[in-house]
Amino acid sequence: MVQIHSNVSFKIIKIIMFIQKLFLKYPQQKYFLLALSGGVDSIVLFTQLITYKKKNPNIKIRVIHINHNLHLHSIKSQKYCEKICKKNNVHIIIDNINIPQKNKYGIEGYARIERLKIFKKYLLPKEILLTAHNLNDQCENIFLSLKRRAGICGLSGISYTSVYNDMKIVRPLIYTQKKKIISWAKSKQLIWIEDESNKHIKYDRNFLRNIILSKIYKRWPSFLKNCTKSMKILANEHKSLDFFILRFIKKNTFSDGSLYLIKFNQFKKEVKLSILKKWLIINDIIPTYNILLRIYKEIIINKNYFNKKIIFNNREIRRFKETIYYIVPQKNITDIIINWKNVLKPVILPNKLGILVSKKKNYKNQKIISTYKIPFPEKNTLINICFYIKKKYVYANQTIYIKKIWQKYNIPPWLRHSVPLLFYNKQLIAGIGVFVINNHFIQSEKYLKIQWLNKI
Repeated sequence: MVQIHSNVSFKIIKIIMFIQKLFLKYPQQKYFLLALSGGVDSIVLFTQLITYKKKNPNIKIRVIHINHNLHLHSIKSQKYCEKICKKNNVHIIIDNINIPQKNKYGIEGYARIERLKIFKKYLLPKEILLTAHNLNDQCENIFLSLKRRAGICGLSGISYTSVYNDMKIVRPLIYTQKKKIISWAKSKQLIWIEDESNKHIKYDRNFLRNIILSKIYKRWPSFLKNCTKSMKILANEHKSLDFFILRFIKKNTFSDGSLYLIKFNQFKKEVKLSILKKWLIINDIIPTYNILLRIYKEIIINKNYFNKKIIFNNREIRRFKETIYYIVPQKNITDIIINWKNVLKPVILPNKLGILVSKKKNYKNQKIISTYKIPFPEKNTLINICFYIKKKYVYANQTIYIKKIWQKYNIPPWLRHSVPLLFYNKQLIAGIGVFVINNHFIQSEKYLKIQWLNKI
């Protein structure tokens, strides 16, 4: 724990009242969740929010502290955050991260992913998440982005406001230098906790901060300022690029989010990779460059793409004809049989596939499309819903090749076992929403109209 006293000019204090921008930018916002680590940055942000709240009591502030359990002093930070929240009558949430020594993301990467999950867990619908990233963090992030082989997006830096997984995140300190934050904290005689792990240069960020950037700042005093300008230039170029890419994606995606490839294939490789990356980001995943290259080589330009799939982050990228899909794999339901006792009552489908709703229709003297002409079952008919049928299906001396039916109606292979198949007395009648086998039924005035209310 560190308590430092110092006098700083009024000019510096005024400069650092950065929360004024926060409330100018979001004048109607009342609910905030502050990520409080106990370090100087978050303590300064906490202090200014409390000061603002005293003058504006309609503002509601909650605090969340995440204990990373990286060293023995972690509990000190937690206790201190609890203490100042209690003193200021602010509700605090405490949660923990236990980082495995061996994981594919590294200690810092794993902690970052877990923090975002925890924030998502506790953030209320009306709240904005506030974090205490500062300008020095920005500069460190650029070097880390270079290490990770990031593109223009990573090199554009951390934005003042962003949305991740439906969370609005605001960083009021992002344009403020660390030394100014510390000066303000000293002028107010604030107490904060020095994170012991910040000294350990085994962590990439600490190595940059304590070994590399400290020397750069000393040799080139304007480096941080120029770095900020470069990030702004890159950010503007990124916005311009995004404008055209998003426009293309909007015009070439279907309602299920799949990307149409006809016009896409007219572009050069570099443009295709940029479109693919943005398309995946829209679907809430940030792909690595290696993943993008695999998609390009194995799915886009590979003539033998059939049944190829690229799996990452528990998701699949697959292609069917001239369309690529971003898929959440589902459980195998080919063995499930649903007994539909009363066909006029809704039936719930497995795997969150939705429900089937039906009603009796009288089509006397009306012309209807045969695809939707499902005969109404006779009394005591056994009605089943299944999700699998053999490659060949023989009915009334006619061989039906189910694969050809799926191909005829452009149903991708991974969706074919999700389509509810309607059987009367173990005889195939229809693939709901796709086809009806009604050639051999006696014409009747009574039919079923079945609606599949689903997400596909």
